Amino acid sequence: MVKPHLKIAKKGVVLTVACFALVLDVSAGEWRVKSGLNVGHVYTDNVELDESDKDSELISVVRPTFSLLGEGNRANVSFISAFEFNDSGGSADSFSPRISANADAELIEDFLFVDADLTSNQSTIDPFSSAGDSQLNQSDNVTTTYDYSISPYIVRHFGKTADLTVRYTYDDQINKGDELADSVYQSASAKLESGEDFARFNWTLNTDYEETDYEDDETTTPNGQDGNRERLSSSIALGYQLNRKIQIKGMVGKEWNNYQTFDDDDTDDQFWDVGLIWTPNRRTTLDLGYGKHFYSTTPRFEFSHTTRKTTFKASYIRSLTDTRSERGSSEPFFFSNEQRELLEQLGVSDIAIDITESLLQTQNLNENPTFGDQGVFVNELFESSLSVKGKRTTTTIYLRESKQIREDVDEDAIFTSMGMRLERKLSSKYTLNSRVTWDERKDQRGFTSDRTLWHLSLRRQLGARTSVS
Repeated sequence: MVKPHLKIAKKGVVLTVACFALVLDVSAGEWRVKSGLNVGHVYTDNVELDESDKDSELISVVRPTFSLLGEGNRANVSFISAFEFNDSGGSADSFSPRISANADAELIEDFLFVDADLTSNQSTIDPFSSAGDSQLNQSDNVTTTYDYSISPYIVRHFGKTADLTVRYTYDDQINKGDELADSVYQSASAKLESGEDFARFNWTLNTDYEETDYEDDETTTPNGQDGNRERLSSSIALGYQLNRKIQIKGMVGKEWNNYQTFDDDDTDDQFWDVGLIWTPNRRTTLDLGYGKHFYSTTPRFEFSHTTRKTTFKASYIRSLTDTRSERGSSEPFFFSNEQRELLEQLGVSDIAIDITESLLQTQNLNENPTFGDQGVFVNELFESSLSVKGKRTTTTIYLRESKQIREDVDEDAIFTSMGMRLERKLSSKYTLNSRVTWDERKDQRGFTSDRTLWHLSLRRQLGARTSVS
């Protein structure tokens, strides 16, 4: 697929002048396999993102893609990947792997199960230092993060009265280079919840333990802070369905935390949460709640409304997390709402779209910025998006703001991003894509960095498996 992409960013202009992609389709039963190839050249007038001494370069790019989606009686698998190779040289990474894979299997019928996940993406190391929107710039501020996990669990049914789930999770995160420390996350949990006998009233008893261990803490954490973290919690949750539209729920529990704090705060305390779910119709849902933990009050809401042509979503949450989780939560690929729904359903036999098409787009860096080290922080996250789908044009507007307040060191930051995407079907063969994004990053000292990016592309379909842009 030949894709010329015009990218105008702060201190640099990038022009993709020629790309070629061939998509192969092999289908059998409930398995769907697709592969593709994107070959092209990228011209940049400022490869090192230097303000005064600009250095231009023509970079060759090869991006093979592969996707596999399958559904069986007792197992499901989804593997989506794009591996980009380039000859940029210097401090830029010549290999950029993007992987999003997950699998689940029923090992012993109705008793023993296992989930497995694998992701790989690239992100900036220091959010306040220069970095482009891809790995092609020689800014020496990009790292590749690999994250894999395996989670076996057992399920035991006590008639229709209650269901017991006991789960263990092992998650390993590996960062390329020495700038960020590798880490291992482990957790064990036991959950007993109400069964089918409880119609309008439901309850859940939950106990979980989790710990995160970092390698080389003293060399990668500022001021010698210990980045390791440990947590044990127990809780009981109750819910009651008042009617078809309203459900009320509440939770109370106790938690014990072990991590180094900046001001030696007590991290052991009770917590609680109350809320309601309002579903006036099948197209609208509001999940609203308020609670309290040892670190803060925890207000939250999640709202979604869908019509035949529009989809609106908005959410806000205040929670305790860490830099490791923020880097690992980003999705390596951008999918449309329709593609994402199909992937979540994993109904392979019903998939009638070309997932590989998304993989052939230029792969951008992780859009969930966080601090350039390891640490625990309170994250106030607001996200909203509006998508309008017309007969030939789809427009999406989004806003995201993450206020991150560190617990282990005296540091905080605000990361804000907003943008608009537009896809216009000009004819049966021509498609126009455009995107405008703006992001701002601000620390507690008032230091601010911002970036604006414009993107425009025109694609022509040459055949069933080939296109040029």
